[in-house]
Amino acid sequence: MEQRRFLLAMILSGLVIFVWQIFFVPPIEEEPIGEEIDEVTAEEEVELEEEELVEEAPDAIEEPEELVQPDQEIDEDIPEIEIRTDFMRTGELDIELSNQGAVVSDVRVTSPRQYSGIGGELMRAFEEDAPQWPYSLSFEDGNIDFDPEHPFEVIEEESIRAADGESYNKIFYRYTDPRGNFAVDKVYTVDEQRSYGLRLDVEVHNLLEPGGVRLAATPYLHIIGRDDPDKEDNFFDFRPDVLEGVCHTTDDTERTVFDNLENSETYSDYSVRWAGADTRYFIMAAAPVDPAVSCRFDSAGRDYLRVSIEHDSFSIEPAQSWSMTHLLYMGPKDFDVLRNFDAPGDTNYELQESVDYGLFTVLARPLRWSLVRLYNFTLNWGLAIILLTFIIKAITWPITGKAYTSAERMKQIQPLIKEIREKYENDQQRMTEETMKAFRENNVSPLGCLPLLLQMPILYGLFVMIYNSVELYQAEFLWYTDLSAPDPYFILPIVMGSVMFVQQRITMSTAATTNPQMKIVMKVMPVAFTAFMLFLPAGLVLYYLLNLAMGLGQQFLIKRKFRLAEEAGESV
Repeated sequence: MEQRRFLLAMILSGLVIFVWQIFFVPPIEEEPIGEEIDEVTAEEEVELEEEELVEEAPDAIEEPEELVQPDQEIDEDIPEIEIRTDFMRTGELDIELSNQGAVVSDVRVTSPRQYSGIGGELMRAFEEDAPQWPYSLSFEDGNIDFDPEHPFEVIEEESIRAADGESYNKIFYRYTDPRGNFAVDKVYTVDEQRSYGLRLDVEVHNLLEPGGVRLAATPYLHIIGRDDPDKEDNFFDFRPDVLEGVCHTTDDTERTVFDNLENSETYSDYSVRWAGADTRYFIMAAAPVDPAVSCRFDSAGRDYLRVSIEHDSFSIEPAQSWSMTHLLYMGPKDFDVLRNFDAPGDTNYELQESVDYGLFTVLARPLRWSLVRLYNFTLNWGLAIILLTFIIKAITWPITGKAYTSAERMKQIQPLIKEIREKYENDQQRMTEETMKAFRENNVSPLGCLPLLLQMPILYGLFVMIYNSVELYQAEFLWYTDLSAPDPYFILPIVMGSVMFVQQRITMSTAATTNPQMKIVMKVMPVAFTAFMLFLPAGLVLYYLLNLAMGLGQQFLIKRKFRLAEEAGESV
């Protein structure tokens, strides 16, 4: 939404300039039903139909009622498992886990320090009675009676404590069915190969004796995010914490803003590489090691978004097990870190696609690459933006120079153009011919500002790059404490508007400044653009101000060249 609003502003600005210059998986096999019965009673016919439905189901799932055997009643002597909280620490994260569902109950980014503030608390908006928590499990469409909120037991002998003796490098959770039919293990392990990462292994065990029923179901892993109900998005507030569901398949990246989610959305046409819940700068995601079947966006209740990753249905014989593995990412949407999420030999997860550059990715990515390299040289993001502005201006200097030169020549021939219009006011064809002839003889392009319009894609590419660069989050420069946020004192936007007003005054021709409509445009455009820039990231306003200032300097140089040439009786 924010990108569309900015693009709209750019298009409107470009149109004003343009108008001004113009006028001045495989199929499932069914198991055989058996010998066909010719004559059956009505009751037997019903039973036969039910059997056929069971046998047509994937992997011949047996009826849930067959799961509980007479000698497998609930063991009421099983001791109650106490609710507990445990911790895991990586080089960049502090992770809190709850054994109630064996879920992640809090995540804080600890490194680098730039991300460790409020924005680094990935679950700061969660309530204590949240309806669901990240990385919870569920089993649907089968005969596994699993309560995802039931406490898991921590198996200490299978867990590994960290050097501090308090947190874990590996924590082993186990849920055992009260009837003794199955057990579910969830094992979180610190991922040494990936920044901001954990490994989650899930294993389901069929505890029934040989001759018992198979366990069958469709497994889901859920990533949960909460939208702050006290904050509302509007045209002048570019919120960095707008919550959205993201699903990256082998074909494309699907996104849905939680506020726009009316019904459940499922993406199942292609295999799922990863899915998650994210904001502009941070994401919680899960990447299945074996591609998943689909992902689904829906509401978990109240203000909670649920992103569900669906895997292929399983069927587990008695005394057998089934397992799945996910690589978890919880952290900033740093493009380089996300791109390096793929360890050698891994699937190409493409987690960097969570950074949404939109249509201008082809420009935004090299601009970001350049900005990061300049930061490595300056060690300050504000200085890096300034250097990038100078470099871009140097590259586009010839283009803007042609536009400003054409504008000055247009001013010089305004008397001639006025004379042609008065002379041929009743002959439009002749007026056009003579006007174009005057343009050619004086080396004036009627589309003189077209080169300036060609800069719009660069400006928009810079916008989406700066707007989505977590590197600028809480980056300090001068009086700024966060270059990704609007200027708290509105200094740069106001200065930028003033420079823009001066630039328009010296660029527009005399005829244009005497035109009532153009005079209104001259007054309204700087004010409107300033108002728009008040709510954009300060880093972007810094770039645009410097770009305008350098453009103004270039115009003064060109005007000076024309003035000196006129005094010397020469042409430019």
